[in-house]
Amino acid sequence: MRSNYHPKPWALPGIDPCQGRAPGDPCIQLLFTPDTPEVRQILTTVSEQNKAREPSVTLDFESAFTNADITKAPTRKMGMVPVPNGQFIYNYTLNNPNSTRFGIEFSIVQGPPKNYVYQTWFNFTNSANDTDPFGDSMLSFTRAIDEAIMLITDSNTASLNTALKDFPLVPPTLANDQVVSSLGPMFFFCSMMVIFICVLNQIVTEKELHLRHSMQMMGLKTLVYWFSWWISNALLVFISAVVICGFGIAFGFTVFKNSNFLALLITFFLFGMAMVTMALWITTMVKRSRTAILIGIFLFIIGLLFESIVFSNSYVGYIWYDEGTTSVARYILMFIPFFNFGKIFLDMSLFATGRFDLLTETYIPGPGFKWNDLYNPIPTDFTPTYDDKRTRHPDVPAPIQSWYLMLMNIAVFVVLALYLDQVVADDYGNRRHLLFFLDPSFYGLNIRKKLTIREWISAQQNDKTKRDAARKKLNGGSLTETEADDDNDVKEEREQALSADFETQARICNLQKVFRESQFRKSPLDKIAVKDLCLTLQEGKLLALLGQNGAGKSTTMNMLSGLTQSTGGDALFYGLSMNTEMPQIRSLMGVCPQHDILFDDLTAKEHIELYAGLKNVPKHDIPRLTEERLKAVRLWAVKDRLSHTYSGGMKRRLSMVISTLGDPKIIFLDEPTTGMDPTNRRHVWSFIEKFKQGRIIILTTHSMEEADILGDRICVMAHGRLRAIGNSIHLKNKFGAGYRISLVTDPGNTELVKSLIESKVPGCILKDSSAGALLYQFPPSSMPYIPKLVQWLEGVDGGSASARTPTNRSTQGSAANSGRNTPLQPTNGSSSGLSNYGDGALIHGYGISQTSLEEVFLKLIRDANPDGYQGYEISSKGKLKSDEKEGGHTQLRHRGTN
Repeated sequence: MRSNYHPKPWALPGIDPCQGRAPGDPCIQLLFTPDTPEVRQILTTVSEQNKAREPSVTLDFESAFTNADITKAPTRKMGMVPVPNGQFIYNYTLNNPNSTRFGIEFSIVQGPPKNYVYQTWFNFTNSANDTDPFGDSMLSFTRAIDEAIMLITDSNTASLNTALKDFPLVPPTLANDQVVSSLGPMFFFCSMMVIFICVLNQIVTEKELHLRHSMQMMGLKTLVYWFSWWISNALLVFISAVVICGFGIAFGFTVFKNSNFLALLITFFLFGMAMVTMALWITTMVKRSRTAILIGIFLFIIGLLFESIVFSNSYVGYIWYDEGTTSVARYILMFIPFFNFGKIFLDMSLFATGRFDLLTETYIPGPGFKWNDLYNPIPTDFTPTYDDKRTRHPDVPAPIQSWYLMLMNIAVFVVLALYLDQVVADDYGNRRHLLFFLDPSFYGLNIRKKLTIREWISAQQNDKTKRDAARKKLNGGSLTETEADDDNDVKEEREQALSADFETQARICNLQKVFRESQFRKSPLDKIAVKDLCLTLQEGKLLALLGQNGAGKSTTMNMLSGLTQSTGGDALFYGLSMNTEMPQIRSLMGVCPQHDILFDDLTAKEHIELYAGLKNVPKHDIPRLTEERLKAVRLWAVKDRLSHTYSGGMKRRLSMVISTLGDPKIIFLDEPTTGMDPTNRRHVWSFIEKFKQGRIIILTTHSMEEADILGDRICVMAHGRLRAIGNSIHLKNKFGAGYRISLVTDPGNTELVKSLIESKVPGCILKDSSAGALLYQFPPSSMPYIPKLVQWLEGVDGGSASARTPTNRSTQGSAANSGRNTPLQPTNGSSSGLSNYGDGALIHGYGISQTSLEEVFLKLIRDANPDGYQGYEISSKGKLKSDEKEGGHTQLRHRGTN
């Protein structure tokens, strides 16, 4: 029922017909007593008068009931039935409920003046749902009786025409209005909390999967990263706000129909943005997506209970503004977005739908919420009272204050997110000092003097001296290893790196990374992942970095690429300092990290477009670049497939291609071919070989073949120190066991051949002799004799081994003293490596090979682990110790396998 301020009157109808238990059932219109002529005269007049008003109702006299009929139910519709007395009427209606419409008992006093007294009974069961069960029907019956008595006592015609009219009706509350007014803050809070939880999950997932770090290494600015999340979710919140307001109006909710649309839209938008920025702030302190979701659900439940309890009515919602409530609680709650949203939505609901009046228990209609109402305090007519005299109203501020507070929430959460993002350590341990914003370099203002190469090198040496002194003091006056223990090549590399006169495009000086057991003090148990690394890097050259798991390779790559802050030392790339000018270096850098950092919901083509955009590649060049690079690594055919459907090798190829975007001058490839099949691996090798021209490339790998083929120089690390450096041939000659020669002869000539070989090559070692097959190891001291031995085996000198020229021979290895080692292949497709001299020859075939790079690597690792290498390190306490803390968090790995 809606409001009716001016109800229209209507004429009172006649006596309505009786009705049984169900429509059409037998019933009695009237039971009357006593049955006297005067009573019958009155009722006859009632019947005649009623015909004019209700022609369908017939009031005829019926046979009288006796006391024996007290339980007799009517079998048809009956008119007026005389009964013995009034007690009979009472008992009959009890025995036969819902069968009698009216009952009447007359008592007529004959003395002057004559008095007519009567008592009526009526059945209001069928009218119990009316607003007034004693209304129309009973009034029609009593009017008919009174009208008949007047006609009998006075010969003049009497007619009582009665008109009825309701009181003006105030609008009652409707179910939908009540739900929206009391539970609206809770429901609309839920709609924005869905976006809140999604933002939490997405940003923390990117952090957990290191996707953000990969984009930062490719040149993404921190402010751009946060702004992209802010603006994308602002659009989502705006769409959500429009949809909520649109559906509210479409469904006819009064709070939406009677409120200013723009005011509602801005309210929902500000609340959504306040929750989004709150999510951005929380993500800076959370590192795992599962934790983020749990926090989101927790805040969702807390907010849901808060909105449903506090802002379900004005009594609780406005109690925070009462003088009896401490203001401290209100000031604290102002920093919670859903408190400010609940307050302004309660204001709008009161103005739009009205308020509940306790006196009339009805809703008093509101004037509607207009734009000007934003600036006016809430009138006392709409506020509750909090004292016994009902005179103390809360001092509720204007609704627009909630807008100001939500804007304050947005500003505070944005500032906190940007600040904590810098000072809270990430997975790699990177963080700025607490007052970083006071450093002019943070704003791109470099007020420090640019150091010359000599000054820079001097600073690094001074820093190393201080570190060594502190370490020496910590270890009780000694260092476990010093520079004097280094290999001569390593010493020479150090001298070049620390020489200002040595021309190089990049140099690494005294680079160190220490993972501490305690965040508050140094300890002898601190893990030195990289110790005083010095290297020089040249354009057009690829440096292959080898080492067992935990040697410090990936930690070195993480420091050079800016993922991990170094504990000491520095690196210069084209004159730019790694410690102070990393943003500029990143514009020259490409990185293929150890683990694939790809977006599951993006295709290979979209990955190229994304990272090319971060690298500022011209838009018109991106399609050509995409096709060129994806074809180079055989991913063009699957360019439109989502990356999560790729195999491990395909993901590595895509990651490697991403590192080459933007024409970088420096490329870090951390195990780029892991998981690739041999065919695709060689295509990637070919691509890297072509791409390295004019660039500096550092590659880490566990594949000795890959390092042998690609590495212009090869470094071997162990326990964070550089153990050896040089090209492949140099390392094989210096650390290898020499050459191996295998011979095949007749079993009967075995002893003769042995004596000949041992006479020609003093110091040779027989490693195996079986059925005419001989295997000799020639140590480095025997190197001068090998050419003569080969000449003898080829039949060149006077004591030939055979009278024939070999028809198929090959040598494995190379005697070249410079350049990259390229293994020679059999000249005629032979894979045996043995020369066949035909029947009757003393030597049927031979093969010669140099020590492999893998043997060199294993020798260096054994030398670095005199106590034996078990695949993990043992701390001084006898416990398993993390062999390498990649990126600042512990990872325990087995070594010796890829």
